[in-house]
This record gives sequence, structure tokens and C-alpha cells, in this order.
Amino acid sequence: MKMTLQLLSIFCLISILFCFWECKKDNSQLNITLYDKPLSVIQSSIQGKWKLEYEKGGICSICVSDFHNKNYLRQFTNDNRIVKSNNDTIITDTSINWIYETGTFPYKLTYTINFNDKQNVPWVYNVYSKVNDSLILHDHSDDPVYYHFSKQN
Repeated sequence: MKMTLQLLSIFCLISILFCFWECKKDNSQLNITLYDKPLSVIQSSIQGKWKLEYEKGGICSICVSDFHNKNYLRQFTNDNRIVKSNNDTIITDTSINWIYETGTFPYKLTYTINFNDKQNVPWVYNVYSKVNDSLILHDHSDDPVYYHFSKQN
């Protein structure tokens, strides 16, 4: 009886240790700076559909514009395209031209997203970072607006 109880105790202990061993936390990086990464890392990190939540900065560095209640989407496809839509109206569906160039502060050299929308307006973004499930882009300018996007399914 005593031997059976000891074996049962050892079995339970091993089972508990095994469960803890298998139940590790996901070690995937939740926060990643992208402006200093190779182009392949940047492209794979931004792939998918993103909803513009808010923008901050520009000439008024503390000004925030909220877009939570709007349907402003950006989609980066695996074939190097960007699709921009505002309230279900596509305003851009074009190829991205990636240029390795001198960035705005704090960058020395970085890849920028370059494209023209349907009205032939040029857009240039720096890909700044991903924080949890948010993507942060900003204008390639001295007083950039930072665009904060949430990942969509």
C-alpha cells in the first residue's frame, strides 16, 4: 500500500511537471521596431489588413485625430501591393515601390513605402514598429504624422 501511494505521488508530480513544461508562454516578440530591419522582415510583418485607429503628430506634435468609428482600411498584400479604402470605397490599389533611403529622425537608412493613390497623389511612409497587434507608420517628413493601425481578420 505504501509503495503504491509513493508511486502514485511520483506519477502525479511528473504529470504536473510535464503540464508546466508544455504550457510555456508564447515567446513570440510582441513589440518589434521595423525601421532598422531587412526589407523581407518589414514586408512579412505588415502583411494583412489594418484599420486606422488614430493619427498623432504633424506640425501639432500633440494633436490626435481619432478614427475608431470610421472604416479606414489599409491592406498590404503578399504580392507587394497596397489597397487603401475609406468607408468601403477603394482609393488606392497599386504596387509599392520600396526605396532604401535616408530616413527622418531617428533613422540613418531605412526602407520607405512609396506609391501614388488613384488621384496620383504621392505617399511615402516609414514603417516604424509593431506593438502587440498594432502597426505604426509615419509620413516620411520632418514633422511626421504617426498612423496607428489595428490588425483586422
